Amino acid sequence: MPSRLSRFLPLAGAGRVRALRRSLVLGALAALAWSAGPGAFAQSAPLFGRLPESVRNAKVLRMVGDSFAPYRIVGDDGKTVTGIDADMAKALEPLLGVKIELSIVSNLPAMLAGIDTGRYDLSAGPLLSTKPREERYDILTWLLSKPAFVLPVSGGRKTSRLEDLCGLRIAFPAGSAQEAYANKVSERCLGNKAQPVQMVPLSDQNATILAVQSGRADVSGMQLAAALYLQQRNPGRFTIQTDETDGLGILLQGFVLKKGSEISPVLLDALKQLWASGEYGRIMEKWGLALAKAPEPRLNPSSGK
Repeated sequence: MPSRLSRFLPLAGAGRVRALRRSLVLGALAALAWSAGPGAFAQSAPLFGRLPESVRNAKVLRMVGDSFAPYRIVGDDGKTVTGIDADMAKALEPLLGVKIELSIVSNLPAMLAGIDTGRYDLSAGPLLSTKPREERYDILTWLLSKPAFVLPVSGGRKTSRLEDLCGLRIAFPAGSAQEAYANKVSERCLGNKAQPVQMVPLSDQNATILAVQSGRADVSGMQLAAALYLQQRNPGRFTIQTDETDGLGILLQGFVLKKGSEISPVLLDALKQLWASGEYGRIMEKWGLALAKAPEPRLNPSSGK
């Protein structure tokens, strides 16, 4: 089996054909506009004039993310990127009048460093929205985070409730929503007079999967969509323990931009148009994320700043 989650192929189903067709149409329209020249593309975009002058001049918005399926799936050529973020970018381009270039880096610290230095305009994330983070960055949420805990079948452990994770080693990307969920599981364990979980913070999601495969961790914490994607691409190799009652809470995740970025309110309005047109819902359903759809995009929801 592939050793990296990022190399798994995207799933497709008969129920997603209509969404795929619409995405192809949007891509064709964007390509047609660009074939007529970047100026024509910008003139047809309702939000182009509100973007910062530097972005309008370059007619490019620079997005960064790490390799994290099903959000960003890097092809065998090391350059082609598909996934949810690629589809979101294609849908946003005609509204903003700029190309969205997606670069892949190694992990979250590299993404945030790129935002801090101005090398990139925004990070694809999806990054957990918290008040401390919103004091440093603008976070534009578009996704609900639901927790899942993945165990390798080869380990022989079976779970039927969250409390069965007590005392186990849970690997998660440091600073992610999964770290917050692992802490909540540990609190629940202590409340039931059981052993807390053992925290195993790692650099990224791929590292957590490698950790459970090698026996350095018992469980990989990840978003439900990513867990289902992993399980479906590897039949019989992984089991998933979820929080069916949402007792751990539902968190918000989204794009990351510099604090006070001129791009933030423009991107927010572009996302609102994707919600209104139904394109956001179609993209989420295409990738099996219907349960993670946010009711609306929000800018800095944890702090209101």
